Amino acid sequence: MRIGSLGIWEILILLVVVLLIFGPRRLPEMAKGMGQSVREFRKGLRDMRNDIDEELTTEQSKARSAAAAPATAATSATAQAAPEAAPSASNSSDEA
Repeated sequence: MRIGSLGIWEILILLVVVLLIFGPRRLPEMAKGMGQSVREFRKGLRDMRNDIDEELTTEQSKARSAAAAPATAATSATAQAAPEAAPSASNSSDEA
């Protein structure tokens, strides 16, 4: 069994050295602390990913709204231009 470049014997030697340095009473506390750290790190990653996804969704909805706005403005401008053209035509017929 290999973990990265470490074999089983290297891992066992490291565990024995850690046990000698910290003692059997401190190891469970250290393991608990490491577990909490990993949990917090994963939570931070998940929160960051959710924030990025939320930001992208907001940006996409803004882009869709901006794309829809010119089409609505063009329809409004066409509707406004048509009534303006009609009175000028009636004025020219009154002059004749």
